[in-house]
Amino acid sequence: MKSGYITELFSSFQGEGPYVGRRQIFIRFAGCPYSCFYCDTPSAKEPKPGLCTVFGNAEHNNSFGKAFLSKKRFIENPMSSHLVLELLTELRTHDLHSVSYTGGEPLFYAAFVKEIAKGAREMHLKNYIETNGYSARAFASLVDHFDFASIDIKLRSHQASTDYDKQYKNELECIRIAAERGLETIVKVVVLKDTAIDEIEKICKDLVGLNIKFVLQPVTGDRAQRDIVPGIKELFAISELAGAFLHDVMVIPQVHKILHVP
Repeated sequence: MKSGYITELFSSFQGEGPYVGRRQIFIRFAGCPYSCFYCDTPSAKEPKPGLCTVFGNAEHNNSFGKAFLSKKRFIENPMSSHLVLELLTELRTHDLHSVSYTGGEPLFYAAFVKEIAKGAREMHLKNYIETNGYSARAFASLVDHFDFASIDIKLRSHQASTDYDKQYKNELECIRIAAERGLETIVKVVVLKDTAIDEIEKICKDLVGLNIKFVLQPVTGDRAQRDIVPGIKELFAISELAGAFLHDVMVIPQVHKILHVP
């Protein structure tokens, strides 16, 4: 039985991409190899948190907001895959779409994630991985246990790593693997103000021929970061450019920020 470090485990609405608004159980794995300056979950970068926070339980699955979120428990890390599957059973609701394996970065714990995903499949649950695609090898080892893959492509301006070429190569390979294995494949690019249009064009050209959904996600800036949020004219221009190469292009902000849910 595998074990690993999880920051949070909770039920909420998907806030990003084409499945926005769908109910999911989120498993937020700890640790991340990248340092994107706009990161909205910096607490998940801690690779070995002492505790995992679990929100809510089956008796309170019909009420969000403060009443639901106040039902917190803290479970010691590392957690076993068996315990995680028990918690999935507890958090399961009638409107559940899938289980989201997110982060941090779930590929840090490929064997652990694979064991949980296999168990979730046996419970007749669908699996949805959200990854920055930093390791194509790790991704290939678990992809067959997933139904959906949402893979980020980082831009140079995101300042995610010191070896951008290696980073980008792994991202593209993860996307290719997911598409070829028949997963519903979502490619997400966080767009900042003054994003280089030629960089978006190169990415789109590299994705031509793959069966994907391409999501442009305007960065959600807090009060200190409002100067990095792209304007609507910029988003229209980038979307139009992407549409010249890819057949399924959309612009979707982080809706969970608007709903004030995790």
